[in-house]
Amino acid sequence: MAFALDAMDPFQHLLLPLLLLLALRIDSRKTLLFAPLAIIPDFDALIGLHRELGHSFIPIIIAPVLIIAYARFRRPEWLLSALIVQFYLASHVILDLGGVAFLWPFVPEQFYFEPGITFGVDGGLDFALVLNYGWREMPDMGTTSFLSETGAALLLLGVLLAVVFRTEARKAISQVLSFTKERLMCIAMRLR
Repeated sequence: MAFALDAMDPFQHLLLPLLLLLALRIDSRKTLLFAPLAIIPDFDALIGLHRELGHSFIPIIIAPVLIIAYARFRRPEWLLSALIVQFYLASHVILDLGGVAFLWPFVPEQFYFEPGITFGVDGGLDFALVLNYGWREMPDMGTTSFLSETGAALLLLGVLLAVVFRTEARKAISQVLSFTKERLMCIAMRLR
């Protein structure tokens, strides 16, 4: 019997890093506010460059690192937000390591890293960790479903966690809505 990583659906890209940051008790307001950025790399599928443009080192490392450097030296109050954004973008590529054109546009091939675990019980216990990695030609990625079976299981887990930690969840959602309202009001004031 073998287990390997399945392709990630957008919901998994959203929920897995979100749950990790919430479990680490990173600022829940910012964690929830920036969570949708975890699926931004998949928008490259809209222009026919799925797992190329949005998954390359330029939008995943170069641009966020420049923003982090700017925040570090010019706007220290932005630093945590910039790090959270970087985490969400990088987590997307890490979860897609079944095949991404990380060095696109310079290297058109796809880098892949596919760990797997095999085990059996015929004639004793047989256990092996299999690591496949390397470069291959970019396949046509086609389309993806928004919610796979694994994504549905994670959705159920998220709902259960929200029920168990409903006080914390309610407080975090309230903070995000209040923060968003404040920012929109500031922008409206500046536009006057």
